[in-house]
Amino acid sequence: MSLARDIIDRVFFPNRDVHAIPVLDGGFSPNQRLEQAEVLASFEAPDSLALGPDGRLYVSAGPAIHACSGSRLDKPEIFARAEAPVSALRWTGDGRLLAAVDGRGLHAFDRGGKLVARLDALGGVPLRCVTAIAVAADGTVYATDGSRHNEAAQWLTDLMQNRRGSGRLIAAASDLSNPRLVKDGLSWPAGVAIGHDEKEVLVGEAWAHGLSAVSRADGSVRRLVRNFVGYPGRICRSAKGGYWVAFFALRTQLTEFILREPIFRMKMMEQVPPDLWIGPTLGGKFDYREPTQIGRIKKLGIQKPWAPPRSYGLVARLDEQGQALESLHSRVSGNLHGITDVAEIGTTLYAVSKGHGKVASVALTPAAGGRA
Repeated sequence: MSLARDIIDRVFFPNRDVHAIPVLDGGFSPNQRLEQAEVLASFEAPDSLALGPDGRLYVSAGPAIHACSGSRLDKPEIFARAEAPVSALRWTGDGRLLAAVDGRGLHAFDRGGKLVARLDALGGVPLRCVTAIAVAADGTVYATDGSRHNEAAQWLTDLMQNRRGSGRLIAAASDLSNPRLVKDGLSWPAGVAIGHDEKEVLVGEAWAHGLSAVSRADGSVRRLVRNFVGYPGRICRSAKGGYWVAFFALRTQLTEFILREPIFRMKMMEQVPPDLWIGPTLGGKFDYREPTQIGRIKKLGIQKPWAPPRSYGLVARLDEQGQALESLHSRVSGNLHGITDVAEIGTTLYAVSKGHGKVASVALTPAAGGRA
């Protein structure tokens, strides 16, 4: 039935977006560069990082925000603790740390770690699922609200429910006052960044596998990428131009098939524990009961790196038009999966592996135009 529906779509709706999974080639060609990154520190489920005005690196892990110093982040201190897990972090120009608190919206902390402002709803609709934050040069704060139905930790549930997009792009002043809606109906927007010219806001939609540029002047949308190989997450600017994008998982044919079979999918969600659903994971512990494809079965004690990925580590640098220039991979058998955030600081690229609880770094090579 799903095959017939696909054929009908192609015949009667030729202009509809094509979502066949592209192959890993060109700028996305597989390698071991992320897997070979230097692991700096380990945390319990780290999610985001941001460079503070004091030169320390701030890392969110669960409800805690850690302020880390030292070249290997070996001197962490608790900066603040929220009421629920903290995902995205971003500093404002006036010295506030913005934190996305799961189910409770945006919180702002001063340099001493004191909560000074919060934004928990817009237009009477709660901000339950803030996934990413960006701050423009003029102080305007942009944030993505992934879904009106689920919190950020329930991302897999949201994917499997396969609803019409309910995510939002919102804007507010640096003190979180005067919030306004910029865009609605987005499919789990999980990344946001201010364009290099400050005229556009880049937004990545994970479930639509795409990247768009939204005009700050009139809200018009320019589609840059329509069909990524993975689910795009947080975005940061590169000093050499273009943008780094963290992909928290890769798409697979099996997951795409499940998303086209609503009866099976609903029964699976009702009867099977979430960690055993057929779908992507961030990585971590192995369970012998987990769903697999024949290509992922270990042979001679080895899982082939080209096997269909249930979890994966991927960071890519895109140019201004969204074309991949280079990428860093931790392949199927690797130890840096579920990349939820990335930051270019000086000549170093930092990546957060939530799946394996690590923060890693890769030296950028100036001679190669910023190539990692």
